[in-house]
Amino acid sequence: GRRLINIPVHPRLAHMIAESSRDDRALACAIAALLDDRDVMRGRPDDVPIDITLRLQIACGDLSDDRTDRRAIARWRDRADDLARRTNTDLTWSNIQPDRAGAVLLLAYPDRLAVRRQPGQFQMRNGSAAWCRPTDTMATEQFVVTADLDGDRKNARVRLAAAVDEATIEHVLASDVIVESVIVFDKERRDIVERITRRLDRMRLTDETRRPAPGDKVVGALVEHVVNTRLAALPWSANTQEIRSRVAFLHREVGEPWPDWNDKALMARVDEWLTPYLAGMTSVSELASLDLAMLLRSQLPRPEGARLDELAPAHIELASGRRIRIDYTSGVAEGTAPVVPVRVQDLFGTKEHPSIGGGRVKLVLQLLSPADRPIQITSDLPGFWAGSWAEVRKDMAGRYPKHNWPIDPGNADPKRMKDR
Repeated sequence: GRRLINIPVHPRLAHMIAESSRDDRALACAIAALLDDRDVMRGRPDDVPIDITLRLQIACGDLSDDRTDRRAIARWRDRADDLARRTNTDLTWSNIQPDRAGAVLLLAYPDRLAVRRQPGQFQMRNGSAAWCRPTDTMATEQFVVTADLDGDRKNARVRLAAAVDEATIEHVLASDVIVESVIVFDKERRDIVERITRRLDRMRLTDETRRPAPGDKVVGALVEHVVNTRLAALPWSANTQEIRSRVAFLHREVGEPWPDWNDKALMARVDEWLTPYLAGMTSVSELASLDLAMLLRSQLPRPEGARLDELAPAHIELASGRRIRIDYTSGVAEGTAPVVPVRVQDLFGTKEHPSIGGGRVKLVLQLLSPADRPIQITSDLPGFWAGSWAEVRKDMAGRYPKHNWPIDPGNADPKRMKDR
């Protein structure tokens, strides 16, 4: 406080001089002297550039401009020299670095930092607007420190300013910079990203997008993405979908403790069966490594879950020795029994209609010809043998004379029914 009292300029400018580094103190004295008096450039506001650096270059003899007031320049230099003497500063005009003006000015006006929104349009740190002529050299600078503003507080005109870079801002105002990080699914990249925003109050400094490090937030973003895609982001294989359909069949026909594994139910319980297995992942592509069949099987109730293959087998063993896959998918979707597409010859020697679910549900048999063409659909094999088989047998014997077509297929020995 005592140091500032002895510097005869506005307290903001005195603070700027006192807080400047040894290398920048002469520049601080020059800027303070400039701002403590009227502008050294003459002309209408629309004709006068707002860049403080330009004025410093003129004062240092590096540049000339017909719009400058020579007497005002002389007074400015004298005033700066006086401030330098009062603060024990060595001011040599030829050694001043005008391009450091923004960094030094930031010490006096940290609240007047502005970021460009479009050429000539700026947003101040407090959220208000400021502007300059679009043709001014400062109109395209990304960040500026505004030393002199005029007019409406919500949209003030910039009279004097200096450019400053983002690195300098973060160094000088390090304690004020707020760093915010969110991890989300990026639709353009189709992946999980970390978005890092650095801001000062309501002014955004920088945005950075990068691949995130492993952690709970990444897992949360992956889970959210999976739910938003209604589980489509997961690697659903035919085998996994079959397991879901088999369990769905048992849930419908047997009930508890077999779980409901439709999409809505799985999404509601995603934290139970999926989240623990996403630890360490950082990318959507890594979801492809999940063994969903194993994940889902691990969620089956115990000890009942061990009976999945018994109550809802993937295949049916036929008297012919063949194993035929059971199609649960269409049955679950339509609320009907699972379907088995099977050549009628493979059922020779089968007297009872095959069933699953502990005998609760009869399979729907889609009977096929030797050429795998549909013949008939039945849920009563003994009735089929006793009824329409006679007509089917005649038709098959006519179409496929090289095959055996027994009169009593239920009692026929399938292993002896070889082609003629």
